[in-house]
Amino acid sequence: MKAPSIQAFRRTASIFMAVVFIACANVAQATTIVVKFGNSLGDTYSPSLVHVSVGDVIEWQGPFSFHPLSSVSVPAGAASFHNTSGSTFDYTVSVPGTYNYQCDDHVSLGMTGSFTTLGTAGVEKASLQPDAFRLGQNYPNPFNPTTNISFDLPSQSFVSIKVYNLMGQEMATIENETMAAGSYSKSWNAAAMPSGVYFYRMETGNFIATKKLILMK
Repeated sequence: MKAPSIQAFRRTASIFMAVVFIACANVAQATTIVVKFGNSLGDTYSPSLVHVSVGDVIEWQGPFSFHPLSSVSVPAGAASFHNTSGSTFDYTVSVPGTYNYQCDDHVSLGMTGSFTTLGTAGVEKASLQPDAFRLGQNYPNPFNPTTNISFDLPSQSFVSIKVYNLMGQEMATIENETMAAGSYSKSWNAAAMPSGVYFYRMETGNFIATKKLILMK
């Protein structure tokens, strides 16, 4: 049997490399998401809510001796985390779900954050696009005086998110504009509001959702 020519081998290798390149181009790569706090940012995490993929790394940057970090809740099977020294701390997202964390010394000031998985590193990027309207539960809840409200838009939409008291009176407007498709988080500072139960309502097109939040001072 005649052995394959060098030219045939090179042609086969080129086709194989092209297929690998095309496949890799459609795959989401693991990334590092930086969350900063302290110094000029004060007692806040920025950003306080992020969407990640399994395999991504969360890197906190700030003075941990003044703002000790602890996980509050993690998905089943995931490792909890805690750090009190240095200026950087990395955590690899290993399990899908929502991870909540806080500054142990300033949680009463609303210094909390969270990150939620939308996909897995190595899965096609299309899986990261929201496929439905969603209004998330605020975090933290109860809160004082700041909380975060997350929501998803599968397409460009006019979004209205407002806060009401138990009497049905409008107390605050969180969002009221046209927004592109994506996942969002908005912060509400209720420092001027009295303690109590409130409701926040999201309206966009035919989608309407209402959830309860509790302000405890």
